[in-house]
Amino acid sequence: MSEKNNKKTIAVTAVLVIVIIAAIVAIVVGINKNKNKNNAGATETENAQETMRSGQFDIDYEKQVTKLADYSAIPITVSNSYEITDEAKQTYLTNVLQSYGADAYKQVTDRDTVAEGDYVKVDYTGYKDGEAFDGGSATDVLLDVSGNSQVGGSSFIDGFTAPIIGAKVGDTVKGDVTFPENYGNDDLNGQTVTFEYTIKGIYSADPVALADMTDEEVNTIFGSTAGITTNEDLDTQIQRDLKQQLYSAEVDKIKSYMVDNSTVEIPDEYLQARLNEYIASYTSENVKDGQTLDDFLSSNYNMTVDQATEKWKENLTTQIKVEFIFGLIAKKENIKMDDDAFKNYVDYIVSASNSQFSKADEVYDYFGSGHKDEGETYLKNQYLVNKAIDLVTEQAQVTFEDGTPADSTDDAQSTEAQ
Repeated sequence: MSEKNNKKTIAVTAVLVIVIIAAIVAIVVGINKNKNKNNAGATETENAQETMRSGQFDIDYEKQVTKLADYSAIPITVSNSYEITDEAKQTYLTNVLQSYGADAYKQVTDRDTVAEGDYVKVDYTGYKDGEAFDGGSATDVLLDVSGNSQVGGSSFIDGFTAPIIGAKVGDTVKGDVTFPENYGNDDLNGQTVTFEYTIKGIYSADPVALADMTDEEVNTIFGSTAGITTNEDLDTQIQRDLKQQLYSAEVDKIKSYMVDNSTVEIPDEYLQARLNEYIASYTSENVKDGQTLDDFLSSNYNMTVDQATEKWKENLTTQIKVEFIFGLIAKKENIKMDDDAFKNYVDYIVSASNSQFSKADEVYDYFGSGHKDEGETYLKNQYLVNKAIDLVTEQAQVTFEDGTPADSTDDAQSTEAQ
């Protein structure tokens, strides 16, 4: 039981295909959800003045961007943590295997008794006064016995893993532990409880490597959901995803550079429309069962509506500046709409939406707050913005923090709508 979190948690930094699709939705749809939220319900925004929908504005980028930074060869530095090394590939694989519920560490088969230094897979249940208590149970948890922690996760209360040392695979053992007085749960503060553990397997701290996995094992783990059926497929996907992570880090730096070194004026009415739309959509998606927005923000984030609104306004201001800057670059570079590529772009959003959308019209409707023409116009603008981002990123002078040039990310690209 984690001292900071009494529920099972798994630290996952990256995932493949189905889970990657969710991450891509976070890029294509989820990050763009800010815009989606911006577009929703503009005429019924609670506590916000009535304005035009943002999709009704005709923005002249040249007029709004009064100073455009030189974007021909932007010098940027990214963390060495994005360097695509064997170690990075191994870390990625370990996290992916964990996210799929597969064994990420090599199983110990020459003994069946738990010793110091082992990783041990267990099911556990906590009992207080003979009754199982909420948040005190988990299944298939990999414990670091010596570290008294979950592998890749947070630490447990003192003595949590001690009862399993000396137990054998298949055994069920019990042990008492005492929660700290300041644990943060009135029902458990300072209380002594009993945990019951079922020992399911012993593992070493040596992670499973790609070379250890057969095509059959890869297909069993990923094939039915991710379409990755061979060891080679998995290796290719890992390298592609790491390149995409590096590329995304480059894009973030480039956006910041261009915003910091350009001058952009945002019409007050346009910003207010975007803000109203965001608040309306946020309220619709989060505030339920007779709650008010103020109640929701207070109970979940300890914030007032005014505090949240200021933060949203700040984020939207940066977001809109990026749209205007790269929209102008697209115009200056004469980047044209490719109808086939745009169709693929929209089809990609449909396929990556986890069935939220089934056809293009639904995408347009969503991005246009019920106004398909505005949604299509918005997405076409974002397509051009993204192509401009790709162009500027390809031209950038990118180095890691140690001064070495960043690896090529030629097969990665910006899929995000601002």
